[in-house]
Amino acid sequence: MFAQRLFDRLGHLYNRLMVARLIASILSLSILAGCDAFHRLPSKDAPERVVEVAIFQGGYGIGWHRMMAERFNAENASRGVRIELWGDPRTAEIIKPRLLRGNPPDLVLDERLPLWLLIASDKLAPFTEALTIAPSGSDKPWGELFDQGMLDMFRSGDDVYALPAAYGAWLVWYDAKMFRDHGWEPPQTWNEMIALCDKIQAAGIAPWTVQGKYPYFYGWNTYVAFVQRAGGLAAINRINALEPDAFSHPDAVEAARQMQDFATKYLQRGAMAMTHTESQLQFVQGNAAMIFCGLWLENEMKNSLPPDFEMRAFTLPVFDGGKGNPRLFHGQGMEYLFVPRDAKNQDIAFEFARYLVSPAAAADMGKTIGVISPLEGATPRDSVSAAQQSALDVIDASQGLFSVRAYMLFPAWRSQVMGLAMADLLRGDITPEEFGRRMDNGIAVAKSDPDVIIPPFQPYDPAAFGETP
Repeated sequence: MFAQRLFDRLGHLYNRLMVARLIASILSLSILAGCDAFHRLPSKDAPERVVEVAIFQGGYGIGWHRMMAERFNAENASRGVRIELWGDPRTAEIIKPRLLRGNPPDLVLDERLPLWLLIASDKLAPFTEALTIAPSGSDKPWGELFDQGMLDMFRSGDDVYALPAAYGAWLVWYDAKMFRDHGWEPPQTWNEMIALCDKIQAAGIAPWTVQGKYPYFYGWNTYVAFVQRAGGLAAINRINALEPDAFSHPDAVEAARQMQDFATKYLQRGAMAMTHTESQLQFVQGNAAMIFCGLWLENEMKNSLPPDFEMRAFTLPVFDGGKGNPRLFHGQGMEYLFVPRDAKNQDIAFEFARYLVSPAAAADMGKTIGVISPLEGATPRDSVSAAQQSALDVIDASQGLFSVRAYMLFPAWRSQVMGLAMADLLRGDITPEEFGRRMDNGIAVAKSDPDVIIPPFQPYDPAAFGETP
């Protein structure tokens, strides 16, 4: 009865997608794609076992995944196995009724579904056994190859129910040629960042643009980085522990204040009305000098990049007087894969997931779509562009990463509370204190929902990274 009640709740959440204001509650990232229409691999002969794989068609597209499916099919033709792979920006919306009916695809790449509800409903199969098998290109168990923190987001007890196909890092992107032509240098401290922005404005360029139509994603991820710089891992721990008034704590309020000041002074005019591709186009056209974004930025904008554009990245500078270690960065796994419990070909689904996320595939994945593998050290430096190499520089120089789990735990809070509050903060319509109260009140309501699943919390150790709470 408990599982059925949770899954009824899942259906209820999806029905609310039809309401325009709440469309992001389940599919908050699915509109970020701006990609091609629905695809299926062509099939000639129907083998005995057809394994359906559904891929969210976002910033990385599905071209590489289709190529890997074709390669897998060629290598396994004698087994009577064929991967049939399709992709769509609306994967989650398409798959939801099939999950409810019990006839889902065998493997899905899309974390935009409420995965914790699915886990609690026993609708996902764990990767436990699959992680004990060595992937192609290694003699070690698959689970031992993932980088720090990559398997934590959807871990419950000893089981992992979804794992990432890509490394995620939230960085500041800029055009190195623009900086070089103007004599600017990437800042090391926040005071240097402010001084740089003043110089950029004086040159008639907007210092910063933002994907303003999607504050629940782009604004949120930027804010998380600000929280660590202002309050250190202790501030991240308070939010991850879902402590009352975590967002109203002075450290979190200071992060909100710094972010609001930065936005109101240096944000490109009209950016809050821009989609992700519109604001990113402003960046690559040189109308804005910097943008906060994930590692998919270059691949998503590759068809719009001027020939002389030198996309590079640096991490958020240290705050003067802040408590956070600047050698930590906001990152986590991305592009999560999962196998539904009702999948008809679970064994092949796990095998193909291991085929995609393997040391053997990492170089080609980096070269083709600019993905840094979530497997530790698996992406050769010479397999990725100079832009991605600059991201690897940040990762290699870092002491670790951090993330906040509320985004994945509370889809309704994400769309109904956090996204709206974030937009108001960036526009300067509310104070940082009011922002904190709205966030805290929203978390309290979300926690009171009997259908919400809150897994155990594993805190970061600030002292281990030289931070003083």
